[in-house]
Amino acid sequence: MSNPDLSPDSEAQADWEKLPKNSPSRHALPPMTGGGNMLWLWVILLIMAILIIFGLLQGRMG
Repeated sequence: MSNPDLSPDSEAQADWEKLPKNSPSRHALPPMTGGGNMLWLWVILLIMAILIIFGLLQGRMG
């Protein structure tokens, strides 16, 4: 957090600009779902979608 009461330090700003600015690697970023295998999530979502579609079709035909 910046403090509006403090004036900017030009020497620190210059040092910051000299630092390398490369993008992080894929290994440095945390996994979106906390890690683990995502296959089970896709299987559950697919089964739920099939059940929802089947339920909607049963409601229209019945």
